[in-house]
Amino acid sequence: MSEDSVSSSKPETASIDLQVLESSYRFVSDDSAFEDCLVAWSKKLAKAETENSISPVDNDRFVKGHLLGLRGLLDKLGGPKQANAIVEAVSEIDAPAMVVTPRGIVATLNAEAYERFGAIQGQGNRLEWLDPVSVPDFESVRASAQGQGNRHHAIVRTYDENGVHGIAEVYTLPSNGEENRFIAVRALETLWSTAVDDTLKNAFNLTLAEREVARALYEMRDTTQIAASRNTTLQTIRTQVRTILGKTETASQVDLVRMLGLLNARASHGRRAEQVAWRDPWENQHTLQYPDGKRLAYSWTGAENGVPALIVHGATQGYLLGEQIENRLKEAGVRLYAIIRPGFSESDSYPHSDFQTLQSDAVSWLLDELGLHGIPAIGLGNGSIPLFHLAAERPGLFSRLLVTGLLQPYSGETLARLSPTQRTLARFVRFAPKTAETMARVGDRYIQQKGADWYLARGWNGVPEVEETLANPEIMPLIRNACELTLTAGTWDFVREMQSQWNIDPAVYASVACRVHHLRGEHDRSVTATHVKKVAGQAPNFSSELVQGAGYFLPYEKPGLFADRLIQTVLGGRAALGDNAFIHCDRAQRPSSACARE
Repeated sequence: MSEDSVSSSKPETASIDLQVLESSYRFVSDDSAFEDCLVAWSKKLAKAETENSISPVDNDRFVKGHLLGLRGLLDKLGGPKQANAIVEAVSEIDAPAMVVTPRGIVATLNAEAYERFGAIQGQGNRLEWLDPVSVPDFESVRASAQGQGNRHHAIVRTYDENGVHGIAEVYTLPSNGEENRFIAVRALETLWSTAVDDTLKNAFNLTLAEREVARALYEMRDTTQIAASRNTTLQTIRTQVRTILGKTETASQVDLVRMLGLLNARASHGRRAEQVAWRDPWENQHTLQYPDGKRLAYSWTGAENGVPALIVHGATQGYLLGEQIENRLKEAGVRLYAIIRPGFSESDSYPHSDFQTLQSDAVSWLLDELGLHGIPAIGLGNGSIPLFHLAAERPGLFSRLLVTGLLQPYSGETLARLSPTQRTLARFVRFAPKTAETMARVGDRYIQQKGADWYLARGWNGVPEVEETLANPEIMPLIRNACELTLTAGTWDFVREMQSQWNIDPAVYASVACRVHHLRGEHDRSVTATHVKKVAGQAPNFSSELVQGAGYFLPYEKPGLFADRLIQTVLGGRAALGDNAFIHCDRAQRPSSACARE
């Protein structure tokens, strides 16, 4: 029997139910059971798909009881131990740590690294934290990460913005591919623990001021810096240090710092670093407030006084585009605004509202508040859907659209092209949304512990072209950033996000009067030539371009081409219909060196 077939006999149904039950509970505690769980559920969901009825699986008595049990278990469980080398590198120690690509893009980091190294996930990290004397050592490890050397570990000197010196280890980490490696940077120190304060108070009777000086001495080592940071005299600090030495019966500052280090090491044993929360990688985030008090956040990149345009992120395609594209925007004079859609990060959700209406209204309200009408807009993946609806509802709001990804709602033809994992998840959100939300909670635990790679590797298993993209360490930080933004939305909004792919309304295309150019990666299984022809037959000013060597992650796979098309869209691009379309400049508009020529 095939994976997707299902028997109507009661014994066979009972057998499938047992497989669902067994694999689901194993999945909660063992992520290796993920595939088994999907196979079991796919058999149960296949009947619902055949009958084309909405949400019958969630109403099944067996499923209701199963969901209650799973949710109760999830409420009691902690997270599983990390098994991903990249995540472990920044979480298994209680000190600043980050992982970067050979080009210096931050793949992941912990909360302390944001403060110490000035690092932001997905952005390039400048080496301002690295002492110049250690640059050659760092570059040797970088060369090895690129397969051009054999030095895979080094100890380097660091200092922070306050001039406090420290040391860190730098070493290579394996990526999914053999040619490239990531680079881990971990400070060799133990962070101050509140337990040490208690010890100093109870064992040595140190006052609050003396405990604060002891901590400052441990972290700074320099009494002059301590005096400046505490806005007091050097003599006062020296007097306090002598008192601390007497109370702790240590002979010198060196002995005192050594003792404080041992106390911190004991207190931090088994303690792990705090995970860093997603933050705007452009560091330009602003927050608006609706009349009802809810918040809507946005950011921007490019030229500060440039020609305005809007970009709307998808689920696994975020608005972070990478330095190559962002530098091109600055050069071309484009200011790109990015909405952080409702439910994501600091933009509040409306969990009981219609999801599609919520997304469209948010884009519309943002543009009204910023006074941006008649501007170009770019939609990535699911982010294209609200743009089409708004272009139909509010003619003149957009001058042009550049979009990627899905154009038609999911269908049997679309599902057949997807990977087994994507196919089953798509069925989940349509036929069993409550079950999908529970399974998302389980998956969320593993993603938080193992990184977005865990889901991505399973979501695109069996798609060689995407697997190659995911193995590229320079692309993964950008996809990671998009996934981590999506994780901020919570599991129910994640389900609603996926449901939107079933609810695309093809009728809106006939009412979209502005020019629309669609980029389709030749390996993108979610969109076909048939889909493109359907839209072209409805939308009066629609064109599509087949991009060789690209797939679902086209903006990251072909950044040069994507930058060209984005700039042409903003500065007056005009697309000719067809898979081999050329994009031309409107000569009456602002010229751009990025415009393609025949």
